[in-house]
Amino acid sequence: MSFRSRHPGLALRWLAGFALLAAQQAAAQSLLPDSFFEGRPAFSQPEQPATPASCESIAAQLPESVPRDSRVDMAIAGPVTLIQTDGAVWYVAVCADPGVRVLCVTYGANDLKLGDMAVLRGGYARQNARHVMLDPCLASRE
Repeated sequence: MSFRSRHPGLALRWLAGFALLAAQQAAAQSLLPDSFFEGRPAFSQPEQPATPASCESIAAQLPESVPRDSRVDMAIAGPVTLIQTDGAVWYVAVCADPGVRVLCVTYGANDLKLGDMAVLRGGYARQNARHVMLDPCLASRE
C-alpha cells in the first residue's frame, strides 16, 4: 500500500502545521525600540530601508548584541573582497582587514566581481569584534 492511500491528508495537515509554526515564530520576534537605532543609520527594523554604512564607519555603529528574539537588518556599501559559492548559496564579503569584515549569505552574487562596489543588506549577526554575518542577505552593485 502506498503512503498516500494509508494516510490521506497527512501531507496537507503537516504543511498546515508547519505554516502555523513558522507564523508563530515570526510573530514571536520582538521589535526593538527606536532608541536602539539612534546613531546607527545602517541598522533598521526587519525589511526596512537603512542608509548603508561604509567600511570606515561601520565599526562605530555595531551593537554589542541583539536580543535573541529580535531581528535587526544592516546595510553596508564597500568593495567586494570575497565571492565564493558552495553550489547552494553564495558568500559575498565587503571591507578588508584590519577593519570590520561583513559576509553576506545569499542565493546569487548578481555578477559581482572582486573589487566591485556593492551594497549588502540583510539580517545582522555579529560573529566577533571584527566579523559580521548578514543572513538572509541581498547583494547588489552600488
